[in-house]
Amino acid sequence: TAVHTPIHPGEKFRGKSGNGRFGDWVEEVDWSVGRVLDTLRELKLAENTLVMFSSDNGPWLIKGKDGGEAGPLRDGKGTTWEGGVREPTIACWPGRIKPGSVCDAIAGHIDFLPTFVRVAGGTVPTDRKIDGRDISPLLFGQTKESLHEARYYYKGYKLEAVRVGPWKLALGPQGENRGTGGKSSDASAPGVRLYNLDAEIEERTNVAAEHPDVVKRLQVLAAQMAADIGDGAPGPGVRPAGEVQNPTLLFSSDAPEKARK
Repeated sequence: TAVHTPIHPGEKFRGKSGNGRFGDWVEEVDWSVGRVLDTLRELKLAENTLVMFSSDNGPWLIKGKDGGEAGPLRDGKGTTWEGGVREPTIACWPGRIKPGSVCDAIAGHIDFLPTFVRVAGGTVPTDRKIDGRDISPLLFGQTKESLHEARYYYKGYKLEAVRVGPWKLALGPQGENRGTGGKSSDASAPGVRLYNLDAEIEERTNVAAEHPDVVKRLQVLAAQMAADIGDGAPGPGVRPAGEVQNPTLLFSSDAPEKARK
């Protein structure tokens, strides 16, 4: 849950970072991850362990200094702008992943499951649709190309954008710029908007008029995805939520109750 509001850095880290309590807690997370990695080395497990470090969304801008920031990326948590969904991911596996190597191919947390199964020597089930891809070729430096045809940006059941390579097509309004004190005219404007993220990572210049062929290509992909898992409501490709009948706790403790007595 760290780093997330409410911000609670431990006593040993309070006031140590020079970047407020948010920075203090970042340093504490860094220290705690270091303890995990040290333990892997102490137990002689480092060379047989793939470690992935990432996050689920961008900064919570309405929380101010306690919410973090996305640098040049636009907006933050709760939006489908790059600042809301793009996260760095660090992978470590001594002897398998080249130190200091960098890859900017599109991937996501849905790729972790098939990747972990593959590197552990298992086989991903074929009797159901698995959304993720095995990204071990990216981790091991075997390719720099994304294993996905496209990246789809959903907000709930609403498909708001689709990306292929540097091209990102916003399909309609994307709401307010949270934490910036007001609405953005381009964010709420009707119609599609096309951004070249390689040329301008901030998503400010709409180049749809200059690239109608790209717009059409991405609209086709968006329509295919909307027909599968929906756009505004669940589509036929959405699997029902898993349910357990008569669930029971895997672990329970009455220690707090005994302490009160």
